[in-house]
Amino acid sequence: MDIIKKLEHASRKKHKTLILPESYDERVIEAAKLITKKQIAKIILIDTGKSIKIKGNKNIDIIDVNFSKQFAAEYFKKRKNKEPLLNLKEAERRLTDPLHFACMLLVNKYADAVVSGSVYSTGMVLKTAIQIVGLKKGNKTVSSFFLLSFPKHNKFSGKTLAFADCGVLPNPTAQQLCEIAIQSSKNYFKLTGKIPRTAFLSFSTKGSAKDITIEKVSEALRLTRKREPNLFCDGELQFDTAFIPEVAKRKDPEGRLKGNANVFIFPDLNSGNIAYKIAERIGGAIATGPIVQGLAKPVMDLSRGCRATDIFNMSLIAAQF
Repeated sequence: MDIIKKLEHASRKKHKTLILPESYDERVIEAAKLITKKQIAKIILIDTGKSIKIKGNKNIDIIDVNFSKQFAAEYFKKRKNKEPLLNLKEAERRLTDPLHFACMLLVNKYADAVVSGSVYSTGMVLKTAIQIVGLKKGNKTVSSFFLLSFPKHNKFSGKTLAFADCGVLPNPTAQQLCEIAIQSSKNYFKLTGKIPRTAFLSFSTKGSAKDITIEKVSEALRLTRKREPNLFCDGELQFDTAFIPEVAKRKDPEGRLKGNANVFIFPDLNSGNIAYKIAERIGGAIATGPIVQGLAKPVMDLSRGCRATDIFNMSLIAAQF
């Protein structure tokens, strides 16, 4: 069973409710219809006065954005210490924004997750989510990862990989790389059911080169092993050493991963973002993400160039959390 079919099956059992704030986007409406047709989840759409082209679907609730006024005092209390000039009238105005309203609905348990970003930028999605939803207890880092799967007849058909971070932190510290690795590994297991085998990537393998960036990767590995001693991880490794057993035998014969890594931690956003797009465009991978992690409740981001099928796939991911 491929990863999408597996997630569809799991979602039907969970009966989650998802908010799609950008209900004025035709791609969102198409995705909402598909989600409910396949009984993946219940959907909440936000009515902003623009036309919502959907009728008579018992698994889709439409909430008027004016309903957001009831949360103004709560939002004001949440933000007043960080924004001294904020007043109640401005709080009411902000909540007429569908994304802000959706996050307040999420915090107040009207739904289980928010999926947004077909219209909003990644920066706006993350900023709003951090301000309203906040970070998971004990966590200081919001990051993301992509799930990469491969179609039939592809050389790597049947494999599912995780690449992190490909969408949030431009230049993570060693501590942040550690948190990215731990979050990505746990979420990889949650979504795939497969034991994570986590590689900290570099242009060097086990000291074959010297550079301050390599020192950061090595420190991240040390911190990760200290915090999660049972996590199967190794580094620093070049990608081919982490992924191809024959190369691992030559370059890292005593290594733990033996060329069988499935979770890849990139040293910075440049390398992670470039790598997943090469895997997608040249390697034929199906990339789902960025899957945002580290928030107190799930708020998933989309690319503004997404298709309805991408919104559907991200909704499958959101339903697992």
